[in-house]
Amino acid sequence: MPFDLAIRGATIYDGSGMPGYIGDLAVQGDRLAEVGGNVGPARREIRANGLAVAPGFIDSHTHLDAQVLWDPFLTSSCFHGVTSVVLGNCGLTLAPCKPEDRETLLRTFVRVEGMEMSVLQAAVPWSWTDTAGYLDAVERARPALNVGMLVGHCALRQYVMGEDSVERAATVDEISALQSLLRDAMHAGALGFSTNRNPRHMRDDGKPVPSRLAAHEEIQALGQVLSELGRGVVQVSSASGGLARIDELADFSLAMGRPVVWNLIVHIWSNPGFWREQLTATERAFKRGAQAWANTNARAFNNRFTLRNAQEFDEFPTWKTLMFLPLPERKRAFRDPEVRAKLRWEAVEDLKPGTFHKRWDLVYIITPALPKNVGLAGMSVADLARARGKDVLDAFLDLALEEDLETLFQTALTNGDPDAVAQIVASPYTVIGQSDAGAHLAIDAGFGYCTALLGTFVRERQALPMQEAIRKLTGMQAEIFGIRDRGRLIPGMAADAVVFDPARVAPREPELTHDLPGGAARLVQQAEGIRLVMVNGEVVLEDGALTGARPGRVLRGGIPSP
Repeated sequence: MPFDLAIRGATIYDGSGMPGYIGDLAVQGDRLAEVGGNVGPARREIRANGLAVAPGFIDSHTHLDAQVLWDPFLTSSCFHGVTSVVLGNCGLTLAPCKPEDRETLLRTFVRVEGMEMSVLQAAVPWSWTDTAGYLDAVERARPALNVGMLVGHCALRQYVMGEDSVERAATVDEISALQSLLRDAMHAGALGFSTNRNPRHMRDDGKPVPSRLAAHEEIQALGQVLSELGRGVVQVSSASGGLARIDELADFSLAMGRPVVWNLIVHIWSNPGFWREQLTATERAFKRGAQAWANTNARAFNNRFTLRNAQEFDEFPTWKTLMFLPLPERKRAFRDPEVRAKLRWEAVEDLKPGTFHKRWDLVYIITPALPKNVGLAGMSVADLARARGKDVLDAFLDLALEEDLETLFQTALTNGDPDAVAQIVASPYTVIGQSDAGAHLAIDAGFGYCTALLGTFVRERQALPMQEAIRKLTGMQAEIFGIRDRGRLIPGMAADAVVFDPARVAPREPELTHDLPGGAARLVQQAEGIRLVMVNGEVVLEDGALTGARPGRVLRGGIPSP
């Protein structure tokens, strides 16, 4: 009997880290039937001479929780060879949730993930209260890609504590209830849980996201649930604590006996050597026997913003307060000389390292709002200041105010030094991902981290060999997140694969479109060199075009549902 599909003559990278070799790959139903050699006849045959075939890429850091319910093709992840995604990172999920808490839970996404409340309200067809119900809703949406889920600490706290979750630590009884709720979520199929300790992350009303109020004992107690079950991973979003924080996460991993994936090792302009210290601390953690994986990215964070929606300055107290004011009050404050002096100190003059680099030569005017200013497009704020005879803060605010705070700026906050990024992604202790797909909708597009890794850091900079890059995108991800039947090209494994051209693979520039619920804008991103994407034996993308197939499955506890 012929196979359903055969890919012939490709260089096979099986996801193990072994070097590639030329051979065929055969698919029967939703499984890989044969890998390597010359396979028998098939109903459909794809000639892939000169191309590579790899396991489908696993994007373990996304915020597609809402998007999967309105966009089953999970654009633009599908364009870059991704076949499986993990939702629920940074402590943020849509389940569990009581009906009376729905609006409040959505507010945890608005500010942190750059999503408009109106879009979330239109996109989320609430029909669940628990994790099992949410996963059922995802399954009914018939996604094109496979979907796994971490349960968010914010949702757990909101469910148990209500509005007290953003005011205080949990009591002993509440911690017990949180453990029980997490245990239920794990039995329903969650791959683990995520928490958020980032002091910049707030709800849209200015209150901290709930997980920031959790005491050390609470997080340890939740980790104990995974230890008892003997499965699951903890994802931690944190921008504070420095090197001591890495040691704490290593202790946490050792106490649980489970992996911890923490954000993030990156090159930071304001502290350019810190990444080396982070890598050294991470290596030290592994030598102690911990699994404290450092999540990183293969691209720069090129955030687009206006002073209507900017989050770039949230680490600064004066800026943060102003960005939560109504627009008329915000504009008055931006004009006030005394307020400007405080803003200048925080974002220009204070040399203390932080997330915002304070290098105004790296802040660019992308789209002026007024026709008379069209010639400013592409100019840095530092150049604008010199041209207008002003300091950078005055030049920045004066232009924004002149254009009713609608001037579109862009800045690379992190990973701006490709030499540093090359060494970070090559480290055996880093997990490559952090696309944030589904978030920062009109601000940033991180879908192309896979194609950037293969194009920029394998082909162009030769920072790591192709087989190791493929392992980091596939088998390594599956191992850490407990996705047991994916991430490798082995007979009997799920038939998730990507065929690509190593000589061409790369991300394209993002483009703005208005296809969100209600017509709101978001950035989409296509790729070069991706020939074919296959999920569970069905081709979902061919030569950049979606086929309409939606064969994705919910990955419950790492095992696909029947």
